[in-house]
Amino acid sequence: MKILDLARLIKGVVEGNKNINIEGLSGIDTAKSGDLTFAVGEERLKSAEKSDASCVLTDMNIRKSTKTIIRVKNPKLSFLKSYNIFNAPKKRKSFIHPRAAVSKKARLGKNVWIGSGAAIEEGVTIGDHVTIESNSVIKKNCEIGSFCRIYPNVTLYENTKLQKNVILHSGAVVGSDGFGYVKDEGKINKFPQLGRVIIEDDVEIGANTTIDRGSLSDTVIGAGTKIDNLCQIAHNVKIGKNMLMAAQCGISGSTTIGNNVTMGGQAGIVDNITIGDNVTIGAKSAVIGSIKSGTVVWGIPARPIAQTKRQMAVLSWIAKNFRSFRGHT
Repeated sequence: MKILDLARLIKGVVEGNKNINIEGLSGIDTAKSGDLTFAVGEERLKSAEKSDASCVLTDMNIRKSTKTIIRVKNPKLSFLKSYNIFNAPKKRKSFIHPRAAVSKKARLGKNVWIGSGAAIEEGVTIGDHVTIESNSVIKKNCEIGSFCRIYPNVTLYENTKLQKNVILHSGAVVGSDGFGYVKDEGKINKFPQLGRVIIEDDVEIGANTTIDRGSLSDTVIGAGTKIDNLCQIAHNVKIGKNMLMAAQCGISGSTTIGNNVTMGGQAGIVDNITIGDNVTIGAKSAVIGSIKSGTVVWGIPARPIAQTKRQMAVLSWIAKNFRSFRGHT
């Protein structure tokens, strides 16, 4: 693709040779002739100029360069858009592997691709341009919207619903029973799990993440949410739009989470609380109470970040001065 054509697609301004052909994208350290890279700031631009990259995405205000550049408002975002342009998924034609088991009572849309060992049970509805890779299991009465991508060894339990453009990575389990039990006279009795999991448009779920179906209401993952590997989401959880959840996070049952929330790795949230919109939860935090919108929390237990930092500073000072305290006792 010519640099000028790419610049038009990402709304950038070219300085230099507009007719260079871009063949791929790369980081600065590995860039070769024909590659596009990006640089934010003077130091990164200097590094990019020493590389073999043919073109550099950079911001509007930086100096002129010895390389051909494309000026954009957000170089990192424009690099992402460029990557998506070069790596747009190719639509697969209809295909069912001879070793796949597809129920005659399943309904398949156009250009559905099903790999070896996959199992599609009765009552399943699959939209157009869906890919289901090897050894994945789609159990009874699931709904899968158009342009979904299901990688190998994924399991969807009964009645799970995926809307459009959902990505499930290998080993994800969606719709398994929640951890709901009632104790009675020395026995532990399983509480009915009657709800579903509903995953809205443009959600991506990482490898080996598990999402439990609701007990009496549905578990819902809001549109645009991105969940990393090895996360656990319990029954009846309601997650809003555009949440970012890093690896090894856990959300306990019946918790409601607003829009645009970020959870750092290994953070945990107790059950039956509410997290507002635009909340940031630091890595390894233990959230034991509801959080108001717009708050940044961190720590065990999680508190507003300024409070946590003050407490850590006080503890550090006490540890350094402990001997002086002992001298006065």
